[in-house]
Amino acid sequence: TNLSEDMGAEQKARTTYEYLINMTTDRGVIETLSFLREREVVHFQRFGESLRLVQEWKDSKKFY
Repeated sequence: TNLSEDMGAEQKARTTYEYLINMTTDRGVIETLSFLREREVVHFQRFGESLRLVQEWKDSKKFY
């Protein structure tokens, strides 16, 4: 897979967790889903950082 696909999967998971959070009133379920949603946000940010670093490296002049 590539980073763009991984980022899309993280976004989809976050959206799913938000949907499920809105479907329940159980505090324990909400806390668990909120944790998982926030974890997806962090993953998305890290994938974005990785993608930026790879793009910067590809765009840089290389000297051998």
